[in-house]
Amino acid sequence: MRTIRLRRVLERAPAVFSVLPVLVLWEAVGQLRLFVFVPPVSRVAASAVILAGRGVLWVEGARTAGAVLAGFGLAAVIGVTLGVLMARYPLADAACGLYVEVFQTMPAAAMVPVLVLLFGLGRTSVVATAFLFAFFVVVVNVCAGVKQVDRRLLHMARSFGAGEWALVRWVILPATLPLALAGLRIGLGRSVNGAVLGEMLISSIGIGGLMMYYGGAFQPDYLYALILLTVGVAGVLMGVIHAVEKRALRWMR
Repeated sequence: MRTIRLRRVLERAPAVFSVLPVLVLWEAVGQLRLFVFVPPVSRVAASAVILAGRGVLWVEGARTAGAVLAGFGLAAVIGVTLGVLMARYPLADAACGLYVEVFQTMPAAAMVPVLVLLFGLGRTSVVATAFLFAFFVVVVNVCAGVKQVDRRLLHMARSFGAGEWALVRWVILPATLPLALAGLRIGLGRSVNGAVLGEMLISSIGIGGLMMYYGGAFQPDYLYALILLTVGVAGVLMGVIHAVEKRALRWMR
């Protein structure tokens, strides 16, 4: 057990040590006041502690988390379903493939004004933005994963009398797990970005609203603290999916 823990620590050591020079440089630039709106990282850390002690951060953070969970949840369910349908049925691929490719390459932020016109200046538009940022990534990865399933497995399952639902449940989805989970992991990170961007541009609530407030009030230490906290939470959530992905791949082997 100790050997395994030591190995994990050593595996993460390069990432930790790569962050240290950035923090040192950031602190030096802030202390020398080379840039007006770049405070020392020590002051940013102190501001993060102050924000964590304020109730408003937890209230607004809960709003952002709710929008992320709603948007990403819809993107995961609908995206996985559409990805499987596009890979399994040429008609579905012909009908939806063009739109998926267009919106995949199109900047999702460009759709924010359209979402405002459709859903108004409220929480629904923020959830729709979080959904839009994640949806097409999930669809593309799931579709690619299903298309890469070994045809011999499909023929073998059919020879044992497996129907379409049994084929999808017991053969296609397990074989698609690596790419599907990778798409979900990337989609979750994009969903966080979408929710925060939507709050900043649409409704001025949640973490995005706090960022707009502290940015407009010229308090960069609180602004950077919010950014780092958001990145940290997104990293933890993506790490959870990554851990599930590693366990799934280990089980498949």
